[in-house]
Amino acid sequence: MKTIGVVSPSSAVDESAVAEAAVFWKSRGFDVKFAPHLYDKHRFLAGTDADRAADLTAMFVDGDVDVIFAAGGGYGSARLLKTLDYDLIARHKKPFVGLSDTTAVQLALYARSGVPCFTGYLMKPRHGRVMFPYTELSLDDCLNGREQTVSGLESDFSGTVGGTLVGGCLSLIVGLTGTPYMPDVTGAVLVLEDVGEEPYAIDRMMTHLDNAGVFGKAAAVVFGVFTDCKAKDPADGTVDDVLNEWKNRLKIPVFTGFPYGHQAGSVVFPIGGKAVLTANTIRMEGMNG
Repeated sequence: MKTIGVVSPSSAVDESAVAEAAVFWKSRGFDVKFAPHLYDKHRFLAGTDADRAADLTAMFVDGDVDVIFAAGGGYGSARLLKTLDYDLIARHKKPFVGLSDTTAVQLALYARSGVPCFTGYLMKPRHGRVMFPYTELSLDDCLNGREQTVSGLESDFSGTVGGTLVGGCLSLIVGLTGTPYMPDVTGAVLVLEDVGEEPYAIDRMMTHLDNAGVFGKAAAVVFGVFTDCKAKDPADGTVDDVLNEWKNRLKIPVFTGFPYGHQAGSVVFPIGGKAVLTANTIRMEGMNG
């Protein structure tokens, strides 16, 4: 039996919600181990920075834990980056699964410790469901090192392009850019999604990445789902207007329609895995943790 270690690196989570998810995973044959400070609450955080960092590190070091799940997102994982012992964690690598705010700590762990991180799933129920079948199958592929192929993407690019998968929530990636915790995006396939941001804010963040030279290094950009990214003023246009403009502005291949993000049922992909894209398909290699 494999054991899932559950941590809260960001905002506080509801105990009953996580307990419901634990029942689901136990029904799938997993044991579940909760971090000591899993249900702590300190202002808008799941306990103090020191306790959240200690919980995460302890799960990596714990020889009985096979994979680590983030219970939820929200805000706060970036506050841990200066306190983590990346050398210690590198000696105890195991898969770390998350989404949304965990983008910050996942990218840092990949960049500094080589940790296999899978993005696209949080343990707490979302959209009224503990799990969506599509996400379960995709996560199972990731955890078992199987290749995934996703069709239905759209692009004006007619060739083939590949690179290392790097990505997550756009706002968190912007926050990491220029810090020592951002992975090298040279030749990377950069996957971006976000939630609850107005179109002008998405454009502002894309502009920042452009000005920082990120798009000049990447091999391709893949847009996931931008959930509830609506303008308060309809005259501002839509988030699709923003994405389409950037699709035309960037000098590298841009793909849309990747089913990754905060919507009901996301693909899960391996940060650091290799991807090959054609006009309407992405093939992602498996990674064994």
